[in-house]
Amino acid sequence: MSDWDYRLEPNSISASIYVAWENQIKRMANERFIPAEGKGIVPGIQMARIMAWIKAPDARFGVNPILGRNKFLSDAFSNGVDDLEKSLGSDMNLWQYGQKKNKHTYMQHALSDVVNDKTRDLLDLGPLPRGGNAYTPGSTGGNLKQSSGASFRMIVNTGDWDAAVGSNGPGQSGNPDSPFYNNLFEPWAKDEYFPVYYSRGKIDSVAITIKKLIPLRK
Repeated sequence: MSDWDYRLEPNSISASIYVAWENQIKRMANERFIPAEGKGIVPGIQMARIMAWIKAPDARFGVNPILGRNKFLSDAFSNGVDDLEKSLGSDMNLWQYGQKKNKHTYMQHALSDVVNDKTRDLLDLGPLPRGGNAYTPGSTGGNLKQSSGASFRMIVNTGDWDAAVGSNGPGQSGNPDSPFYNNLFEPWAKDEYFPVYYSRGKIDSVAITIKKLIPLRK
């Protein structure tokens, strides 16, 4: 990990090791530092607080806080590597962060559990590799199957409205038979943007179909 760029990219093995380590730091801190009477009531210690304790260790890490802190981090790292070996196997070359068995997105339709397999395959989308986590600018949640984070983003230049770009997963149509039901899912998962046009001329230039709604006169 010595040459890691600290980015939680989907194809990064170092990112996978770091996140497994971070998850163990949180788990072990909650286990050790939340009083017995608070377990099950307190949702968990904030990561910022845990990091503050790690940077300036005190008696909570034992009579020798620095040695205690170092052992805490070492144990967390070993536990994280053990978790990766259990979930991804012993070959470290297969430990990429973004993958079905690790960080990924899977969009499950609200009706997924009440339809047959054929319909479910049309409704549900994924899995696709993801990067990031709950502590990155591109927040993708604190679990491995992304359950939170932005599904829509937009960057607008008010001096040139047609230069706006956006990201929207999985698509602009709610109809699974439409080509626009899932066409934005993969670009969204890759953090890619598409143009969002404002002017009539720009919109007409990329229109696929045009429907005119004309009210009936009685």
